Amino acid sequence: MKKLKLFFLAITGCNLIFAQTPFERVYTILNTKCQNANCHSSTSNDFPKFDGNLDDVYAAIYNVPPQNTTAKNKFEKLVKPGHPYMSFLLRKIAGAGFDTDLALENSEGQLMKDINGNVLSNKEIEFIRQWIMFSAKKNYGNNDFKPDWQLVSDYYDNPVNPFLPKPPKPAPGTGLQFRMGPIFLPATGEIEQEWLLQQEVNFPYLPEVYRIDGFMNQQSHHFLLFKFEDSSAVDRNSNDPMGMQKVSITGGSTSFDGDKFLTSAWQDDAEFLLPQNTALFWEQKTYLDMNYHIKNYNATGVLPCDFYYNIYFRPRNPNTIEMKAHLANDVTLFLPQGVQSNDFEDPANSLITPEWRYLWLITSHTHKYGIDFDIFIKDSLGNIGEQIYEGFMNYTTGEMSNYYDWEHPSVRYFPDFLPVKFGRHGTKRAGLLSRAKWNIQEPFVTFGFTTDDEMHLFYYFYTSENPLATSSVNNPDASKLSLQVYPNPMTGHGTVMYHLEKDAKKVSIRITDLTGKVIASFDETFQPAGLQQQPLDLQGIADGVYLVHVNVDGNLYTSKFIVAK
Repeated sequence: MKKLKLFFLAITGCNLIFAQTPFERVYTILNTKCQNANCHSSTSNDFPKFDGNLDDVYAAIYNVPPQNTTAKNKFEKLVKPGHPYMSFLLRKIAGAGFDTDLALENSEGQLMKDINGNVLSNKEIEFIRQWIMFSAKKNYGNNDFKPDWQLVSDYYDNPVNPFLPKPPKPAPGTGLQFRMGPIFLPATGEIEQEWLLQQEVNFPYLPEVYRIDGFMNQQSHHFLLFKFEDSSAVDRNSNDPMGMQKVSITGGSTSFDGDKFLTSAWQDDAEFLLPQNTALFWEQKTYLDMNYHIKNYNATGVLPCDFYYNIYFRPRNPNTIEMKAHLANDVTLFLPQGVQSNDFEDPANSLITPEWRYLWLITSHTHKYGIDFDIFIKDSLGNIGEQIYEGFMNYTTGEMSNYYDWEHPSVRYFPDFLPVKFGRHGTKRAGLLSRAKWNIQEPFVTFGFTTDDEMHLFYYFYTSENPLATSSVNNPDASKLSLQVYPNPMTGHGTVMYHLEKDAKKVSIRITDLTGKVIASFDETFQPAGLQQQPLDLQGIADGVYLVHVNVDGNLYTSKFIVAK
């Protein structure tokens, strides 16, 4: 009888472990392995305490600022839901030995080890990372997406598919690197998935983004980067603004909803280096929505999928022209079996007030049944005119292909910025019209988010004025340095900001009035590459227009600013 009781106790214990909620598993890891009298216990002065009960430990780590000054200054929390790479607790557990994206700086202390002096297992660290990415909830509802311990275990027990090699990061002071992932795809079952995750970006000043590079797994289908209008739009337009949510038409979680707009898109590794004098205008605190569509095509095991993107930015220049992105998508698509064609007009064709848009880039998108894709200009009389995009054309080589590559569609650039007029002209509409073709193998196919469904969309980058036809009120060379005084106008206190592409042996700064009289001057013998800032105190001067002159190794750059008290 005693043996029988022990057997039932063992079975019950196994069931309890198996039935753990995600946070109960995280709590067990922290409580059994990381709490000790020297640091993470109620008898120490350190923080957080891991020997409390479930609720106490959760309250001690969830969205709580770290005590470490370096981590706090990077806007991190101990656990920042949806942001594993901004969660100090995860970095203290993992460190560079697990993943260099989680490396600790010298000022952030030592790696946290268990009570026996060992680091946690990779499987345990990964599960905590996944828990944070999936909102770091204490309790998940029945319909909530949550981390999968079995999936993590399957990968780390048999890692046949390697992680995506990490791309180089931008040099300090020139940009930031962000990552969506890893997302683990199973070898069987739901091998195709599409996820959304929000990303908070904190810039040191009001920026202009002039380049974004994207890097993805070969089995990735696409990555879309959207920008929310503001922080409140994140809450309004997201089922779970604090973590991963799966794309769903019926669930109301798509990238085509709400107060956000496209800012970049990839179907391959690609660099988006915007033309000179143009940039994306983002806020100092920007909220992005990341959309990642992935599929484990040749499943030999669990596949870890990652998307990295490097954002290069500089201080906002008042003479820079804003680059915008626009996505046109036909969500009413219905295609019966056979070869089918569908025309779709850009919704911008219906603008009440007509406007010119100067196109810099345009590309297309269908799913696997797509066999051709063309885009035309519609004039103010509603006539279909010039064809500006041919799906069969390889615009990189200038050669026609034999088929439309739906997985890697052509991208066409317009170096001279193609002018297209959009909007209503009486009952007529002008702008762009796309014509796609499919060879449907099923009884019918409708719009959807898997590659067994279909899409008819195109997107383009444009400006509202032609950058090649505008002239700067400042020295044209100033844009090369991103030279500006911030704020402008200023009340007496401000900052001269500029960006050095390389180290400078000698830099001098002069502030003059319009007659050339020197108001203030600063000299430096050496300045390294990157962002430079020189505080200004001009409280004693009269209101008016002034000039800042920056001499970099004999090259002079000049820009205007206003003092208005």
